[in-house]
Amino acid sequence: MRLNLFRSILKSFLVSLLLGVGRTSSAAPVDDPATMLRSSIDEMLSVAYVGHGNENLPARVRPLVEKSFALELVTRQAMGPGWRQFSAAEQKRITDLFSELLIRTYSARVVGTERPKISYGAPVELASDRREIPTRVVTSSSNDPIAVVYRLIRLPAGWRVYDVLIEGVSFVANYRAQFDEIIQKGGAPAVIRTIEAKLAAPADSRS
Repeated sequence: MRLNLFRSILKSFLVSLLLGVGRTSSAAPVDDPATMLRSSIDEMLSVAYVGHGNENLPARVRPLVEKSFALELVTRQAMGPGWRQFSAAEQKRITDLFSELLIRTYSARVVGTERPKISYGAPVELASDRREIPTRVVTSSSNDPIAVVYRLIRLPAGWRVYDVLIEGVSFVANYRAQFDEIIQKGGAPAVIRTIEAKLAAPADSRS
């Protein structure tokens, strides 16, 4: 009887220990921006290159981009100070449209070529809750690597990308330069019309 009780206690202890180890190992990558970024990009590339080519590429990678990017923050930054002028309904509509535009642009520029080789540099601390991670992207069609830098922020849900710089050009800064004048002249309705037009345009002119 005592032996059975001892075995039961020992089994419970081992199960608890194993579960504790599992929780620790699964939680660690969430708190590591470099691990999170590498895992996210690997997952996107795996989804993108499963024999479908570029067919419906934005739709295929969308769930992964939504999981990895702070899309609401990216939208607010891209709109700049004019964001505060928008109503809640306008902010929601612009966030939905701009997120779709961002996903399509990212898919075309970073994911939508032949499967690249990506090397990762060391993370750079920008602030206690922000990191910058440089990468070099090489494809078989080009001998010159493309510099792609990811900026990440720590949110309650974990690390998320809030900006991407391709050859030194920031997604956020590029779009803010485009939208500043539009907001000044026509406010949220003009922004909505502009993004809708970009989404309706051919893929190579949506940026």
